[in-house]
Amino acid sequence: MTRWISLVAMIVVVASCSPDTQVTMTPIKVEIVRTDAGFQLLRGGEPYEIRGAGMGHDDIERFARHGGNSIRTWSTLSENDGTRALLDSAHEHGVTVSLGLPMRPERHGFDYNDAEAVAEQLELMRQEVLKYRDHPALLTWFIGNELNHHYTNPAVYDAVNDVATMIHELDPNHPTTSTMSGRHEDVIAEIIARAPELDFLSFQLYGSLFGLPQFIDETNFDMPFMVTEWGAIGYWEMEQTSWGIPTEMNSTEKAGIFERGYREILEPLRSRGLIGDYVFLWGQKQERTPTWFGMFTKAGEATEVVNVMERFWAGSEPANRAPQVRSLKLDGRIAKDSVKLVSGETYDAVLDVEDPDDDELSYRWELKPESTATVSGGDFEKAIDNIEGYLSTTSEPSTELTAPPPGQYRLFVYVYDGQGHAAHANIPFLIEPDLVQAPGDLIAGETMAVAYSGFREGQHPDRGDGAANPSRAEILEDLEILVAHDLNLVRMYDTEENTRTTLELIRENDLPVKVLLGIWLRAEISNHEGCPWLDEPIPEDELQANTSLNDLQVQSGIELANEFNDVVVAVNVGNEALVDWNDHMVSLDRVIELVRLVKASIEQPVTVADNYEWWIRDGAPLAAEVDFIGVHTYPVWENKAIDEALDYTIDNIRRVRSALPDKPIAILEAGWATSATEFGERANEADQATYFEQMSAWAKETNTTVFFFEAFDEPWKGDEYNPLGAEKHWGLFFVDRTPKQVMER
Repeated sequence: MTRWISLVAMIVVVASCSPDTQVTMTPIKVEIVRTDAGFQLLRGGEPYEIRGAGMGHDDIERFARHGGNSIRTWSTLSENDGTRALLDSAHEHGVTVSLGLPMRPERHGFDYNDAEAVAEQLELMRQEVLKYRDHPALLTWFIGNELNHHYTNPAVYDAVNDVATMIHELDPNHPTTSTMSGRHEDVIAEIIARAPELDFLSFQLYGSLFGLPQFIDETNFDMPFMVTEWGAIGYWEMEQTSWGIPTEMNSTEKAGIFERGYREILEPLRSRGLIGDYVFLWGQKQERTPTWFGMFTKAGEATEVVNVMERFWAGSEPANRAPQVRSLKLDGRIAKDSVKLVSGETYDAVLDVEDPDDDELSYRWELKPESTATVSGGDFEKAIDNIEGYLSTTSEPSTELTAPPPGQYRLFVYVYDGQGHAAHANIPFLIEPDLVQAPGDLIAGETMAVAYSGFREGQHPDRGDGAANPSRAEILEDLEILVAHDLNLVRMYDTEENTRTTLELIRENDLPVKVLLGIWLRAEISNHEGCPWLDEPIPEDELQANTSLNDLQVQSGIELANEFNDVVVAVNVGNEALVDWNDHMVSLDRVIELVRLVKASIEQPVTVADNYEWWIRDGAPLAAEVDFIGVHTYPVWENKAIDEALDYTIDNIRRVRSALPDKPIAILEAGWATSATEFGERANEADQATYFEQMSAWAKETNTTVFFFEAFDEPWKGDEYNPLGAEKHWGLFFVDRTPKQVMER
């Protein structure tokens, strides 16, 4: 940085103030100087040690009473000139303020290549600086907050530098910084190169705070800095339940983290460039939970972390201390046990807590659905309402929970000492959905079905030079083999000649076979960055041609479904066209458009086939459009052994059901390869037979249609130079139509 050296050592006196304040507008000079011990923050020429916290418009008098002397804010923009009132109150109580200038982050849609928008923002920042530059409570300027969070355009730091330059021209009395999410060498280098007018750097660190000394050692970091947010371990850093929900420390565990962070990390760093820190958060906010980061409850009771900071700030023990949590257990288990319950059953929830001052304690239990928020960077989250009627009591140290309907929940408990203090703990739990569907949810009344295309040795679908299709006699032979083994429901993948022939033969021979008809979708998006085997971008003219071909494929599918409505029992639009790793990607909006078109044109139910993870993560808009959800799940592809396969498959389906509870589910692909260099010894006939038998039994128990992948081995698939590639050997029968073990049992 270029401006950490001492600025001109004078105090500028401005004699005016706004009509509604009595504070004399006399700025106090703040500067950063290098010393033998590192760097020193001076205020009014005297060393200034920040005892700070992030705060909105909270009770500054209470903050000062606990020993704090400096707060930081995130935006100067507030109604009724709230920032000036905050500054006045801070000055009255001997507290300084680091003001946050609200530069818009890229993740909120701001374009730092838009010169006009950047200039307008700079002018807004200028007006804010002019308003508050002379206030005696002002300590430093924070230019934006975590502008590196999910950013792609480094020009944001050119804009930061312009703001810092403007501040130095208008306000020579207060240094500038910009806060950074995490600690990243590349971001630091970017900021130093593009924003040299900043006077110091600022890190916002939670669990990663404990790696900061090593980071400084390894990077030879040598400039003044602050830690402008620190405190509880972030929800993105915490251990998760088996279903992917973060566990939260109780208030006493958090107090221990605050104690360690300040004593072990921040205090020693004061001789290594640290010029101040702000703990997060003096107040309360909803961020995944209502208790994660706030040092207070919503009603304003102080938790144990306030006691910890008071000891550091004031140098004395608090007169009264918050209750201390030993444990919270639900059904005898703690949060890290990944608690799963059964709907309608009753379970004990027990809090173990003590009060160091022997104050009489009171209690409040709350049950809430688990947060579904996906925002990050501290963006606004709506508070989550309580769920009533499932707790036997809400005011005792223990309660009985009657497990609610399937879903994800979190049980909270608060403890109060009557002296303005509180403790809290929570435990997430899962009520697993009932996977048993109605018999009517089966496709054509079948549980076990099979994927079928019928290509034999030397045959293949159209690969750019035309198809080599099986003969009518060969397809008929295949169908008769399947019928002989009670496989009367088949899934086909496109609407080409091979499919039409299959439909004709079923009808002509009065075979008891029904078909899930597929509409194959080609790439309309070049996924060369996400697909491991797509080395080059797909040309734009090819993508446009594919769009037209997809339209024709949809029309062909509609015609076949109507023509063979006695054979086609359902239609699938696209196959793994939405996952982020495939080479034939189509946008979600486009798939929804095509689903709507097909549904409006046929009588059969319509679905889309894709990976279970995609459905869980992104599938809600599409689930609202389809008649049932078509899931792919392959334990063997995900490194599961056969003794894990069934449980893993069931867990995948449970997660889909939890995410998308309102639609029937069919497994459109699940299978086990019998030979594969990719899978080694896990690929074998015995394990395939075991998985087929397990899935058959589960399918019957749950009324779930399962399409086993696939009917016959297909040598045309995968690497032509690897005859043992996994893509070739999923069949229940070998390519010569002889049965594997699974069909001999």
